[in-house]
Formats: sequence, structure tokens, C-alpha cells
Amino acid sequence: MKRIPAWLSWSLATIVLWGTWGLVSKIASAGVDAYVNQLLYTAGLAPLLIFVAWTVHRQSAKDRREGRAAGVSWAFLTGILGGVGNIAFFQALVKGGKASVVAPVTALFPMVTVLLALMFLKERLGRTQWIGLALAFVAIYLLSA
Repeated sequence: MKRIPAWLSWSLATIVLWGTWGLVSKIASAGVDAYVNQLLYTAGLAPLLIFVAWTVHRQSAKDRREGRAAGVSWAFLTGILGGVGNIAFFQALVKGGKASVVAPVTALFPMVTVLLALMFLKERLGRTQWIGLALAFVAIYLLSA
């Protein structure tokens, strides 16, 4: 019997966790505004930050990579973009968006990644990927109608 690749196991865990996160976010939006939701979401990350900091500290002596300073800067920007995106997500829920619509529409964020990768990283798509991208735009239209 073939084992599930580790990356797929982690990806499936992500789907379950983020899917549950979307539901819990909608429930929370009934009692708090988007900014309080983001504040409490960030506070909820504290236990994870402690674990991650401990893990990074243990591994940092073994892992001295080239470009680490640039990587740290990009990672910090990633956090800012993710946090502002979370506020927008919470605001969509607070302003009356249904979790069953807001979550799947916002889950199409990889379309932006694809377009940016095409422009800035000079990546290329095949015909099938272009069709998938077009269908994602159709999905946004259908979900928001």
C-alpha cells in the first residue's frame, strides 16, 4: 500500500484547520468587530509563537543560510500582508458576508499569487493552468451572485 506523501498530509491538515477557522471566525464576528477579532486572533497565536521560537532557536545553530537577513525581511512582510488580509476577511464577515461564501471566495487568493508570479518571477502557465485560473474567476462570480 502506498503511503500518503508528507506534503499532502500537511496540506490536508491545513484544509481542515483553515476550514474550521473560517467557521469560527464567522461565529466570532457576531460578537466583535474586525479589529478586535484580529487582535484576539493574534493573541491566540502566542502559544504557537513560543513553540516556533523554541524550535527556531534549537535549529538556528545548524541552519546558517545565505540570504537569511533578506528572508527575515520578506517573512516579516508576509506577516503584515497576512494580518491585513485577516482584517479584510473579518470585516467581510462582520459586514454580513456568509461564511459559506466569504471563505471560499477568499480561498481563491492563490489567483493573485499566480498573477504576481507571472509578472515578477517570470513563471509560465500551461493551457490547463490558464483554464483553471479562468475557472477560478468564474467561481468568484458564481459565489458572489
